[in-house]
Amino acid sequence: MRWPDEAESAGGGHPGPEAVEAARLGGSPEHHRDDSLASIRFLAHLETLKAAPREQWPALDGALLAEAREAARHLDDTGQRWGWVLYGLGRERHTYALVARLLADPATRDIGADLAREACHGWRAAPVELLPPLVRHCGQGISPAMAGALTTASISEAAMRAHGALMATIPFTPYPRARRPSGSPPPYDSATAAAALWARPVDTGRLRHASEIFGALLDTGPLTFRQAAQLYNLTFKRPGRMQAACAPMWLRHAGPTALARLLALMTPHLGDYGIGEYYSEGLARMGRHAMPALPSLTALIERRTRIPVNDSTRDGETMLDERLLAAATDARRAILADDQHFRNEFSLPERTIVHGRSR
Repeated sequence: MRWPDEAESAGGGHPGPEAVEAARLGGSPEHHRDDSLASIRFLAHLETLKAAPREQWPALDGALLAEAREAARHLDDTGQRWGWVLYGLGRERHTYALVARLLADPATRDIGADLAREACHGWRAAPVELLPPLVRHCGQGISPAMAGALTTASISEAAMRAHGALMATIPFTPYPRARRPSGSPPPYDSATAAAALWARPVDTGRLRHASEIFGALLDTGPLTFRQAAQLYNLTFKRPGRMQAACAPMWLRHAGPTALARLLALMTPHLGDYGIGEYYSEGLARMGRHAMPALPSLTALIERRTRIPVNDSTRDGETMLDERLLAAATDARRAILADDQHFRNEFSLPERTIVHGRSR
């Protein structure tokens, strides 16, 4: 769609919604950078910035700053649109500096808040960087834009660890954290576990409390052929929460020779927003045996950008990324701790190993 002509966009000095939408959707922005309307000029500068060479960025940044205040009178997503473009260009540090500048001016504070919120949706470090200036500039009354930015920033566990005390100084409730339903599974011994499996077909694809049931059986001895077939089907039939829960049990049953196959099944799903955290938990239960999975866990943890996920809201998507990050971090910590414990347990000179037991 082409950009609107001045005659089409002007209506008593204000752009109509059709004109602004047309400007958003594309066309050639160059000759609209001198439009009589600040909102159209802002959108034209923004569209130009998307494909501009790096040496043109400072001039375009200045032009955008000059138009932002007036443009925001007619565009309710100025900061959000700006954030999308800066994220696409990978300009993380510049975004933080720009947010601080916009927040410091009461006339552009809401634009800065919207830009901050978009940055928090895109970069994991953004909440840690931006919570202090957001709190500092929220003023006596917290505007809806500022409240939205504070809510999004408070989703980050790292930000709340670093700045939770600062958040407590303002009248604001952080983002509510959903918790899994509590409640312990019923206790199983070998008899009740065997009975639970006997009531299920061999090719079962689901089994509630599978890890507890098979754990109870493996604690007392090897699985029967039928039980092993059931565990095999639960582990290898399809990806999902059940596979993640049963993979550590199959490792206990089959031994280290199964490890490479299990990790090949598990590591590709660590970033899956629906089931990734269960795979991280499964790796944590494998302990030191999952050491080969550390590069995959570390790559997920050290991402600077959010993992692409799909939820009904951007804050919901940010929360999903936070959950994946927390699960991966916990898994890496558990694997390394178990490995260190093993080294401490069996590396003392006076300790010897006889038939798999120390004395």
